[in-house]
Parts: sequence; C-alpha cells; structure tokens
Amino acid sequence: MSVPAPYRALLSRKQPEGGLILGPDITAPALVAGGRDYLDGVNRRIDELPDLHPEREMLIDGLLPFLSELNLDQEGRIQLGPQFLDHAGLAAPGEAVFVGRRHSFQIWEPKAWDARAAEARAKAAAYLRGEGKS
Repeated sequence: MSVPAPYRALLSRKQPEGGLILGPDITAPALVAGGRDYLDGVNRRIDELPDLHPEREMLIDGLLPFLSELNLDQEGRIQLGPQFLDHAGLAAPGEAVFVGRRHSFQIWEPKAWDARAAEARAKAAAYLRGEGKS
C-alpha cells in the first residue's frame, strides 16, 4: 500500500528514518498509524496508571502486542499483513482512505469510512448546536 505524500512528509519530519507504527484501531474497523511519537503517546497513557492496575494490564495486553513498526520502501509503500487487511476489511489490492487524526492517521476501507464520516458529522453538528452538552 502506498502511503500518501503528505503523511510520508509528516513521518519523515518526526522520524527521519521513515518508519511508522501501525496497528488495528481497537474502536473501529480501521488501522491506526503514526510515527515514534504515536507509540510514545500510547506508552505515556499506560504509564499514567499504577503498576498492576487492571486497566494498565488491559491496555498493555490489548494494544502493544498488535502494533508493528514498518519501514516505507523507496516509493513510500508499506506491506500490510493479513491481520491488518482483515481487521480493516481491506482487499489486496484495493482502495483505502487515509484520515488524519492530529498525532496519528487511520486507514479505512472506503465504504466503512463513508459511514463513519456521516455519523461523525451528524454528531459534531448536534454538539455544535448545543445538543448533548452537559
């Protein structure tokens, strides 16, 4: 899969060797990716919890084993394993949508993203109208 140029540029500014951290998004049928700073943020969230805390152990077991560090080839491509393709519903070869998310980005199957985007826009509009605010 070819990583779009804007995402490659962002990764190379933050991580000159050009690799990325990739894993399944645990809240959606998508992949989440970012540079070393993304992994550092995950580890910071885990470190905020006390040792042996059940939620800390859950995050360690539920996130870290499923993250992979991938290197981009000369053309900016990455090789996605079957576990990633299956999780995101991506066919190989096929199309994918890259979605920026502040310090990371997601990779979605296009129809799944369209559904998620429509739902997110509706919820954001309701929130901005003052619906659902506490």
